[in-house]
Formats: sequence, C-alpha cells, structure tokens
Amino acid sequence: MDLAQHYRDLLLKYGDSPEASQYSDRKTQEKRFEILLQIANLEGKRILDFGCGTGHLATYIKQQGLNVTYTGVDIVEELLEVAREKHPEHHFCEFSDITDQMFDYILISGVFNNKIEDNSGFYQKTVEQCFCMVSEGLAFNMMSYYVDFYDPCLFYEKPETVFEFVKKSISPYVVIRNDYQVKDGVIPFEFAVYVYKK
Repeated sequence: MDLAQHYRDLLLKYGDSPEASQYSDRKTQEKRFEILLQIANLEGKRILDFGCGTGHLATYIKQQGLNVTYTGVDIVEELLEVAREKHPEHHFCEFSDITDQMFDYILISGVFNNKIEDNSGFYQKTVEQCFCMVSEGLAFNMMSYYVDFYDPCLFYEKPETVFEFVKKSISPYVVIRNDYQVKDGVIPFEFAVYVYKK
C-alpha cells in the first residue's frame, strides 16, 4: 500500500475531517487523543505529533487549554498545508527535517494501523527512532489482536508482543493500556502504550 497516496485520496474524498485521517468520527478520534495525552502532565512541554495529518491533535490540545510547544510531522504535503493554514502558530514539516531535534514527548495516533509489507518492522523501527528523540516519554496506539472482527486492510498486534519488544529493546518503564472504549458499548479493540525514559 502506498500510504501517502492513500491519505491523499482520503483528503480529496472527505476534506479536512477525522475521516481523512481514517477515524470513523470525531468522537472516536478525540477519545484516542485523550488517552495518549494521559501519558503525563503535558503543560509547557515540547510535543511532537508523529503522523499529524491536518493537525487535529493540535486543535484538540488547544481546546483542552493546554499550553505546549507543538510540532507536527506527516508524509503527505497536502495534509501539512491544511494543518499550517489552521495552525500558523505551530510548526509542521516532514520527519526528516527534525530528526536532530529533541522533544519532551512524542505522540503517535493511528500510524501503525494500515497493513503494509512489514508492519512489525515499521512500528518497531519508528518507536526506536522516536524514543531517541524524547527526554521524557512516548505514547502510541495500535489495533489489538484480541478482537472479534478483523479488517483485511488493517494490522492487529498482540499487546504482550509490544510489551516484550519495548521492555527488552526500548525501556523498562512501559505501560500498556487496554482499559478504554473508543466506541460506547464496544469492547476495547485497541490499546495504548506509554514508554518512559525513567
């Protein structure tokens, strides 16, 4: 799957909406944001939004009254253009432009969900790379292997596999959260991971 083209097509189809970032609606998108933001008190912190799309997380952070130094990165220039227009106060760019920078926290929502050639390699390499760029922690979410329905286009992972990878290769300070419902009345079908420096 050509991920960049996939998200370009979604933007053309849905415009600047949660659907363009492959969320079913704003409520489920913001529930995921809420969980990721619970990694720590982010007031005054430097945040990197990895896979920022059109800057919905930046909008959500603003709505929460959180004062952060925000940077968003994405692989689709058209999405970044929309984000820049909405949030001229923030910095939006490609990941390669900021790999020499440090952040307090990096947040990754929905980036690991699409089925690609090497999903395990992709999320592990990304988490490893991002963790080198944080002074405090990293939060990301994934689709859980423990569901009663599998979409053939999506990647599902066992939380215990992620835990073992992070614990052995990234940091001994790791939290796996499988305790929240993205949709009312639907058992948790994804999980969030918090990884801390210490």
